[in-house]
Amino acid sequence: MSDYKKRLESNIWKFYLFDIFAAMLFSIPIMVLFWQENGLSLTQVMFLQSLFSIAMVILEIPTGYLADLFGRKKILFLSGMNFLIGVSVYSIGFNFISFLMAELFFALAVSFYSGTGSAFIYETLIDLKQKNNYSKIWGNAKFYGLLAIAFANVVGGLVGELNLRWTLYLSIPFMALLIPITLSLHEPKKNKFIAERGHLHNLSKILKFSLIKNIKLRWIIIFSAVIYSLNSAGLWLYQPYFKLTGIDIAYFGVIFASFQIVAAISSKYAHRIENKLGSKLSLILLIPIIFVGYLLMSKILFLFSFIFIFLFQFVRGFSEPIFSDYVNKLAKPDLRATVLSVSSLVQKLLYSILMPFVGWIADVYSLLQALTISGIVTLISGIIILLILRKNKLI
Repeated sequence: MSDYKKRLESNIWKFYLFDIFAAMLFSIPIMVLFWQENGLSLTQVMFLQSLFSIAMVILEIPTGYLADLFGRKKILFLSGMNFLIGVSVYSIGFNFISFLMAELFFALAVSFYSGTGSAFIYETLIDLKQKNNYSKIWGNAKFYGLLAIAFANVVGGLVGELNLRWTLYLSIPFMALLIPITLSLHEPKKNKFIAERGHLHNLSKILKFSLIKNIKLRWIIIFSAVIYSLNSAGLWLYQPYFKLTGIDIAYFGVIFASFQIVAAISSKYAHRIENKLGSKLSLILLIPIIFVGYLLMSKILFLFSFIFIFLFQFVRGFSEPIFSDYVNKLAKPDLRATVLSVSSLVQKLLYSILMPFVGWIADVYSLLQALTISGIVTLISGIIILLILRKNKLI
């Protein structure tokens, strides 16, 4: 085996480590409590997350473009650096402004990773002549990352009982390890990116290719955004839903950990499930699974109703490697990271538009009605988009 091939193969397990260490955010299960302990109101908490989402939408395409321009390894290094800075700023922060700064660093970290990570693995496998293994490898990466999140959720809940800020200190060494990991990666070969008429012109061409000219790519991107936003719409309702069903707050971390495990397993075996069902049926089934999840949550209320959320976690883990595989195959090789970032941007944009309406329904009417309406919207919009996909011979 040549040294070049060995270095390429090492990219895969190193990328797994990147996903694992980046997931070691022990503060997630207690983050709202931490914000409140430092004087933030719930309105400020929601505003903080809104600004994070806006930053993600703004940064998504430029960071993917930079990855196409300068290479995947450099951009993944910047992702690791911003994860480290973000958690460090949070660990010493005591007010809204410092937390906003930390959120912006996290937005940069996630944006640098989004699209770039997928393109990096896909091109590594192309060089290894293992392109058909992409869904399997990417699913494995998400599997290990989600298991790491589950571990961090449980540990974070236990550490948070002693001191909320300690959960942030605990994350710093893991974020620091992202730096040597990214520096040791080997850049795969890719088609040379040629900048014509300036960067804004190129970005305009990429958007036209992704969302206008390439009809199949456009509708896959839109469908992935619909699935992502509708499947995630109930995320901020989970904790009040737990209270409604009578679950003690002490068990929140364990329940969230179970969500990560379900998503991890469905991600790991996504390629097998897709091979068994076929790509068309795999896409079609996503809509009824989300609809049934909302229906069960809104109509059956008891202590263990959180098990219905496992349906959303299955979709979360299963859909990501399937959609990214579709986009990778339809995108031009020299613009792959940017196109993947376009896909991620559309997902987050639709999600940010949907979320305020879900929250407003829960406030004005009730939590259960918000879940019911989310299910109805899923069914109607899902049927419409599936008909469009069928018309364009994607299913």
